[in-house]
Amino acid sequence: MTMSLQHWLQNLRSALVPGRGRRHHGRSAGGGLRGATYRPHVESLEDRRLLAFLGPVLFDVGPNPQAVVTTDFNNDGSLDLATANSGGNSVSVLLGDGQGGFGAANHFAAGTNPRSIVVADFNNDGNLDVATGSDSSVSVLLGNGDGTFRPRIGNLASAIHLAAGDFNADGNTDLMYTFRVQFEDIHGVNVMFGDGQGRFAVSLHQRWVELYEEPSSLVVANLGGGSRPVGVTSSYDGTVTVLIWADGVYDQNYASGQESSSAVAVGDFTGDGIPDLVNVGEMVTVLPGLGNLGFASPVNSSGIGTTVAVTDFNGDGKLDVVTSDTWPGTVKVLLGLGDGTFSSPIDHAVGSSPWAVTVGDFNGDGLPDVAAADLGSNTVSVLLNDGAWSPDDPPSISISDTTVTEGNTGTVNATFTLTLSRASTVDVAVHYDSADVNAVAGSDYTAASGDVIIPAGQTTATFTVAVLGDRLVEPTETFAVNLSAPTNAMIRYGHGIGTILDNEPRISISDMTKSEGKNRKTTLFTFTVTLSAAYDQPVTMSFRTVNGTATTGDGDYIAKSGTLTFAPGETTKTITIEVKGDNKREANETFYLDLFANSSNSQFTKNRGLGTILNDD
Repeated sequence: MTMSLQHWLQNLRSALVPGRGRRHHGRSAGGGLRGATYRPHVESLEDRRLLAFLGPVLFDVGPNPQAVVTTDFNNDGSLDLATANSGGNSVSVLLGDGQGGFGAANHFAAGTNPRSIVVADFNNDGNLDVATGSDSSVSVLLGNGDGTFRPRIGNLASAIHLAAGDFNADGNTDLMYTFRVQFEDIHGVNVMFGDGQGRFAVSLHQRWVELYEEPSSLVVANLGGGSRPVGVTSSYDGTVTVLIWADGVYDQNYASGQESSSAVAVGDFTGDGIPDLVNVGEMVTVLPGLGNLGFASPVNSSGIGTTVAVTDFNGDGKLDVVTSDTWPGTVKVLLGLGDGTFSSPIDHAVGSSPWAVTVGDFNGDGLPDVAAADLGSNTVSVLLNDGAWSPDDPPSISISDTTVTEGNTGTVNATFTLTLSRASTVDVAVHYDSADVNAVAGSDYTAASGDVIIPAGQTTATFTVAVLGDRLVEPTETFAVNLSAPTNAMIRYGHGIGTILDNEPRISISDMTKSEGKNRKTTLFTFTVTLSAAYDQPVTMSFRTVNGTATTGDGDYIAKSGTLTFAPGETTKTITIEVKGDNKREANETFYLDLFANSSNSQFTKNRGLGTILNDD
């Protein structure tokens, strides 16, 4: 990635225009779903099979929904939906009809800019309630059992992400939350305890945990290490943190296998009965559980996402995942293979900028469906599962980037690696073609094209592009290699970049600071000139002193000029300037030693050395 995921998300949030790309899909007079006219915008993936979801059908909610949950709020046996709307300071509730449709949203005031939402019975009356978290407060909406809610209880604490569980085993639901320390770039996690009446409080004596990076998500689950729930956060630095409550929150950190993590979920993806963690960001990774609240090294799969939900979409007994992919406006389904890896992502178009996903059986056919909160179009997209999942999903193929130093003559090979998301039972083939970026075929590299075969049972293969050596001083250059025409695979990442580093030496000169010395004495100022790398030819340049506040006319130093030559293999040279001492009380003075007129096989990176004469009278 060219920027961190945190910055990417922040840029997206500021760039989105509410209402853009919106489509309305209401109910027909007969109660059925009206046919969607949404035009899909999906990645260009070759040999993709048919989608396995109907729809999407979009339902209006409040401005900028950033979180979505599904449950039965009105106790009619059908799943409903609720969103936390960061742009509307509200929660939208849509009651389901049990056939995959939803009524018009009802909106309930929440705290400022709610970004997360959690559902539980906080006041023990048998009706489900809602809590939302934001940078400023937690808001609690107590349910009436009919899909409506009483006015919010707010201003409990600043909480960005929320998750519910009974952490102190008193029978009341508590809230684990992440927060940012006001006016400081410090993030933490803590627990506020429920009183069974819908109110929460933080103990003044409990210890909160400081997180090393801003958290991107929080979930609570039982990971098999005891009867009490455990919290898990993902962070934008790629860290997954397991948070254990024992009269205080204690943390254990694990590397997620990627540079930045946007969401985490829990499930048994390896089929051993032990909960694992699935983490999404610029890829999808699984951290296999060890059964002792510890986790093994991550297993990587292709995919991307801002949030993740877990279920078995195709009914094969293996957990699958669905992620939201904000930029193209899609959700991605990755079918689990039972060993901690997944099939290639299957894209499904939804509304504008899907930010969060949830899963549930919305039409009562026994198949899990998907709902996505569309941040950019102020909608919820509902995708109904048609059950037509192929067991023969082909693996996806990706190409690496590579970097080489060009050399002075002849050629050096830039090696690109092709990787399959999983081994195939048949040979996989793909075509490649090189293309100029700012490197030019014929002078910087040799244009290349061809076909690569990854044999059955293997997951990698390589090919090379010849980079041409020369003695020209050039900036770093790049060319591309593009994949096309795959056989028995889909192209996931089909654009590799070859970076050519120039090896002609760069010249720099040091600065020098020294006391001038006693009256009529000479002090030697020795400047060091350095080549960035040894070279196989002589490298020459000229030098001369230049007056600053110190001058030759005032007798501060002796002017000097000449030439400097690096013989082949040499990387350092020195130039000595004579500074004259005196008994004057004066300020510190400076002069310069300039390099110029270097040979054509080199380049200056710093060609002026600063000499500072410290007065010692």
